[in-house]
Amino acid sequence: MKIEILGTGCHNCLELDLLVGEVAAALGRDDIEITRVDDTRKILNYMPLDAVPGLVIDGELVSEREVPDRATLEKWLAPA
Repeated sequence: MKIEILGTGCHNCLELDLLVGEVAAALGRDDIEITRVDDTRKILNYMPLDAVPGLVIDGELVSEREVPDRATLEKWLAPA
């Protein structure tokens, strides 16, 4: 699974990055690749810059403008 955290370094972007890492570790998902994307051109491929933070899972934008709660992230990151 490939996860991209879209953001320019704001507090919510950093919070999302940490939370995704915590949830992945708690689920024992060592197969997840987490990347922080701060290049504005790459972010614009998914959403406007004023919608950060964004969360992309396997190429699909699943969240923008918010930090999803832990339960939602656990559902998205749970093994199939």
